[in-house]
Amino acid sequence: MIITYLLDEHYPGRLADDLASAGVDAVALARDRPELRGADDRAVLEHAVAEHRVVVTEDVVTFGVAISLVPNHFGVVFCHHSRFPRTRPGLAKLAQALIGLAETPPEGLGEHPIVWWLAE
Repeated sequence: MIITYLLDEHYPGRLADDLASAGVDAVALARDRPELRGADDRAVLEHAVAEHRVVVTEDVVTFGVAISLVPNHFGVVFCHHSRFPRTRPGLAKLAQALIGLAETPPEGLGEHPIVWWLAE
């Protein structure tokens, strides 16, 4: 299975660019899906379903609710902000972790409603 990502709006477009440079299909909500800026997480997750994308987010609480409302998603990857801060080095570390996850995903990620906590 090829993993494709939808990066939640708190991630910059350059993260999607870094992933694309490594051959990973990723779009940044804030830059590439402006119609979703400010949308509730349920709408974001539904959009990800329509595009067969795995959502990457820090928003555990609100996406937890969205997951219960959209049970047919293709996966949500949670990234803890202290492990992957939104600084240049933190985003580089996040890009490497997402590339690794796309290369060797857990069974079913991108196909079934899997929730995954990204580790370093």
